[in-house]
Amino acid sequence: MTAVSNPKFALMIDVDGDWMYVPENASMFRNHPEPRLFDSIEEAEEEQKRWNTAIVCEYPQRVIRSMSKEERKRALERKAKNG
Repeated sequence: MTAVSNPKFALMIDVDGDWMYVPENASMFRNHPEPRLFDSIEEAEEEQKRWNTAIVCEYPQRVIRSMSKEERKRALERKAKNG
C-alpha cells in the first residue's frame, strides 16, 4: 500500500473511555461510521471547537496498488506449492 499525497484530517473524540472518529453524520452514532474528513487542518481545528474532547489527527488514507508481474508470479508459485 502507498500513502496518498494530499492528507486528510479527522477528529477523534473520547466516548466513555474509547476513542472514535467524529462521524460524517454526527446525529447518528453507529458502529464503525464513516469519519468526517477535512481537507485542511484549519477546517478540522474549527470543527474541533464544537467538541469537548476532540483532537485533530491526520486520517490514514491508503490505496492498494496493483501487483507487479514479479509479485504476481511469486503469488502463483506459492499457490501451486500450497495447493
